[in-house]
Amino acid sequence: MKKSKFTVLGIDKSKRYTLAKIFILVLFGILLIRLGYLQIYKGQEYEDKSINNRVRFIRKEAIRGNILDANGDIIATSKIGYRLNYLKERNATPEIINSISELTGYSENYIKKRIKYGEISMYTRRNILIEDLKEEEAHKIFEKIEEYPYLEIEMYYKRKYLYPNSASHLIGYVKKISNREYEKLKDQGYSEKDIIGKEGVEKKYDSVLRGKKGYQYFEINARGIALKTIKQKPSEKGKDIQLTIDMRLQTFMENEFKKSKLTGSFIAINPKNGEILTMVSYPTYPLDIFSSSIPSDVWDKILYDKRKPLTNKSIAGEYPPGSVFKPIVAFGFMDEGLDPKEKNEGRNAIYSIGQWSWKSWKRGGHGPTDLKKSIIESVNTYYYKYGHKYGSKAITKAAKNFGLGEKTGIDISGEKSGVVPSPEWKKKKFKQGWYTGDTINYSIGQGYVTVTPIQIAIAYCVLANKGYAYTPKVVKYIISDYDKEKIPSRKSLKVNYPDKFYDVMEDAMIGVVEDKHGTGKRLRTKNLKIAAKSGSAQNAHFKETHAEIAGYFPVKNPEIVFAVLLQGAGGGGSVAGALTKKFIDEYQFLYHGIKKEGENDKRKKN
Repeated sequence: MKKSKFTVLGIDKSKRYTLAKIFILVLFGILLIRLGYLQIYKGQEYEDKSINNRVRFIRKEAIRGNILDANGDIIATSKIGYRLNYLKERNATPEIINSISELTGYSENYIKKRIKYGEISMYTRRNILIEDLKEEEAHKIFEKIEEYPYLEIEMYYKRKYLYPNSASHLIGYVKKISNREYEKLKDQGYSEKDIIGKEGVEKKYDSVLRGKKGYQYFEINARGIALKTIKQKPSEKGKDIQLTIDMRLQTFMENEFKKSKLTGSFIAINPKNGEILTMVSYPTYPLDIFSSSIPSDVWDKILYDKRKPLTNKSIAGEYPPGSVFKPIVAFGFMDEGLDPKEKNEGRNAIYSIGQWSWKSWKRGGHGPTDLKKSIIESVNTYYYKYGHKYGSKAITKAAKNFGLGEKTGIDISGEKSGVVPSPEWKKKKFKQGWYTGDTINYSIGQGYVTVTPIQIAIAYCVLANKGYAYTPKVVKYIISDYDKEKIPSRKSLKVNYPDKFYDVMEDAMIGVVEDKHGTGKRLRTKNLKIAAKSGSAQNAHFKETHAEIAGYFPVKNPEIVFAVLLQGAGGGGSVAGALTKKFIDEYQFLYHGIKKEGENDKRKKN
């Protein structure tokens, strides 16, 4: 049979036409399905990518709030800082590295490493070469920046401390958030790039000081050049904080520590509201350096300093209280029934139990001693006897009543609680029983008992107020553009002892200053009645005793409670007393216009 001329490869024309239609329909079907997938199912994703390719987002950092002292003078503020950014991410030629090195003065090796390992911004893709340019360096680079299209000077807000070496522990500093801090704070709106408070007020009030970030969305072209702003929100400056600290007194006392080469703490607090006027922890450390990149030699010098400048000795230094503990112990004895007029007869040079003996600090003893004399002359044997008689529980009860062994709640971080020991505490801590010798040492503020200077200050606030104390605070106001919020004072301790206990103790503490045998004679001030107790505490880490003194003035209407601890400085009445007298004279001038006797002083007073 003859084949049709339209048959090709055994397939006639009609069948080839049908197959072609099917192929075209299948092809269009696949295209339609793909188009539907891209436009409907993946449409939003690709729309977002398209927007991201032409839109950039920049976070606008907020200006951190200022910190002011009690007189309204600025202590910490924010200024313009400068950083040098590289705009080609991690790509660089030897010529570029050499040119940057010549421009900045940094070595080629340093520049190469910074480009290779430096921090690149997630949003702008800038590679930070130099984090903290000095202002004069930044201006020099500004003049030549057009010759370096791959470099950029970026301005940002940098913390500035007006007293960079003063009140370091109290004020604190700011630095980039750590990974651990970020994990803890990320749910509160913090980012991995944030600068946050690290110590002191900067840390405690970071959420108040930091303000609120703003943002800006802007459209860019294919070359990455900004065309227009699409949406933006301005940042909000952080609130200011006004402290209770008088920087005139603060810097004055720190200079006295420096001149006399002293290490330790000095606290002056208003017992009527808990506001701290002065809180020295010496030595200090440089806040401006800690807020920036710390040179290794500076860090090593601070880290290996035996005086431990990083420790806030006022709230985290735990020390044996020595004889400043005796007024508290005496309250415990009176609460157990001791008659303050009862005399401990004899020479009072040695107290013995069997084969064990404990000596008085005064060779030959003090003679017959009642409670008042025991405070005035700091008669150890008096406390040995009644500590033995009434036991450690009486001392522990009184110590806890006066707030020892617990944090005071001061509004800066890092406070420690000290130790108020007991037989139960010793058994748990050392797996040992409690001995009579433990009680003897305990009665004069030695042995296992430790306190912080701020705890002693609050305990003496109880004495000054005759039964109560406020929570100590260093922040008085939180200030915004529209409001000035006062931080309320809060009573934290109320001690229920009879009024006569306070009267007996106040009379004795006045004698410490005014009696011819008083250990605090250095504090005597014309027309000012002061109540105080000095002390010296032994410590295995120092050749000399810690020098301590605490008290308040004026007696009738106390304005100031003071608590002083000087590490390894020797006598409390002599060394700590002399330092405190300088504070009293300065305070009297600044707040009452009373000059030191014989002094022609033209300094400004309040």
